[in-house]
Amino acid sequence: MRILIIEDDPLFAEILQVFLEEKGCKTIVADHLQAGKDQLLISAFDFILLDNHLPDGDGINFVPFIKELPYKLPVMIITAEDNQIVMSEAFDKGADDFLIKPISVDLLWHKINRCRGLYDKEEEVIQKTARLEKLLNQQEQEESLARYVYEHVAASLVSESECIDTYIQSSSSFNGDVFICDTAPNGNRFVILADATGHGLAAAISILPLVATIRAMIRKGLSLAHIVHEANKKLAVELPDDKFVALIGVEINFHRQHLQLFNGGMPDVLALKTNKELEFYPSTSMALGILDPEDFDPAIVTIHTGAIRNLFFFSDGLIEQPNPLGDLFGMDRLIDILTRYDSKEPLVSRVVNEFTVFNDLGELVDDLSMCDLQVEALMDKHLYDDKKKMVAATAGKITASIEIEGGLIASADIVGCLDSLMRNVDMVGDLRQKAFTVFAELISNGLDHGILDLDSKLKNDFAGFAEYIEMKEERLANIDEKEKLSMKLAFTPDTGEIEFDITDSGNGFDMNKDKDVDEDALSGRGLELINKLCTNVEVIAPGNKTKVNLKRDY
Repeated sequence: MRILIIEDDPLFAEILQVFLEEKGCKTIVADHLQAGKDQLLISAFDFILLDNHLPDGDGINFVPFIKELPYKLPVMIITAEDNQIVMSEAFDKGADDFLIKPISVDLLWHKINRCRGLYDKEEEVIQKTARLEKLLNQQEQEESLARYVYEHVAASLVSESECIDTYIQSSSSFNGDVFICDTAPNGNRFVILADATGHGLAAAISILPLVATIRAMIRKGLSLAHIVHEANKKLAVELPDDKFVALIGVEINFHRQHLQLFNGGMPDVLALKTNKELEFYPSTSMALGILDPEDFDPAIVTIHTGAIRNLFFFSDGLIEQPNPLGDLFGMDRLIDILTRYDSKEPLVSRVVNEFTVFNDLGELVDDLSMCDLQVEALMDKHLYDDKKKMVAATAGKITASIEIEGGLIASADIVGCLDSLMRNVDMVGDLRQKAFTVFAELISNGLDHGILDLDSKLKNDFAGFAEYIEMKEERLANIDEKEKLSMKLAFTPDTGEIEFDITDSGNGFDMNKDKDVDEDALSGRGLELINKLCTNVEVIAPGNKTKVNLKRDY
């Protein structure tokens, strides 16, 4: 410790200097105020012992100068004057302690250490506070950036909202619940609600990897089963063991007049039927990210839309929210609301209003989200929109041929290429959607069952779905360079007709061999749909070439 002694009594100054240096301190003695000032201006000290009566002034009047130095320095007044008024004035001017001569050097040493210790602790607190403020500021900036990214991503997830009412409320700055509403190129409508473990930033980060994966697969026209399987595979790799994402996925197929439902780890989905009865669809699968792909069972339920008026689903933040009395909102209360629903206001608004009254504006313990999928209204609107669309008479015809060989078969987005072509020639929406469905199924058959020689019956067993995907990926990675996939498309706008044929280099596949199709199976249903959508289907022996005709319904 460096101590400056400002004292004009040379004997007393020497006594202080010898004692303090024996304690390991370095000392400098100044015999008047100006000499002390000069020392403070050229070097730093840890403590000052200041006599009050000096040749060039009083020590207590020198204290303000010490306190204006750029660093904090404790100062103790040592004087023979036992005057309480002087003591009070010294403290008013900033002195930290006071000793009356004659002094006890041991008491002096205790006072020096106590006073210096208080300064050191105060300085430590100041430094820690500054570091904390810096960290908080950095965290605030990072959270601000994360919030911007999350909100930007979340804002783009709902591209289709007709007949779909959603409500989402976060329990913190970030939300671990997310909705995805989008339409696939084949016209199927997807409505997905995902709920990550916990809430806040950690939950939001768990959701973001899922979003891009699901949206990309919807845009490629993949089925709900395939999307759920790939999403689980991605999360199982990327999320820690204690994190997972519960999910409800709905795929509405307007052509078949049915929807497919996946419930993985979420509360029961409630179907409000046209006869006002309620039907429950509980979770039939584990949440995503828990099981390895080979163990994951994407159990999907197929529901005919004719008897369904509303499909209502939600995150557990709704039924597990306590009110100020500690009572949970609960499933029974929600069932009562749906049972009494009279359609005089939107269903989501009715539930939110009753939830708000129940919760008495209390804080949420978890993120809350809910969705009302108005199935009956959506199916009617789609049917009406299809009928009222008209085709502008356009003269001409477009013909395109594509042939892909070897490894490019695995990497090329063939269906996407054909869909882009149809968009660029202004093919009307419903015809393009029908065509996309047919193209996707035929190309899948030619690739999977022709070139890759995969057995679609593997997909009939949900446990075998992962095996099917893995076998496909393995065989695509080792595809022979001699393999070919050839396609020809002809479109006549003024008649709304499409001719399409596809030829693969495989041994042939009889797409009509399975006439009886199980509605709940994952294979075979696409082949039935092709016959339904096309005006003519011709399979040319040995089964590796198929020609179809489609025509728009007026």
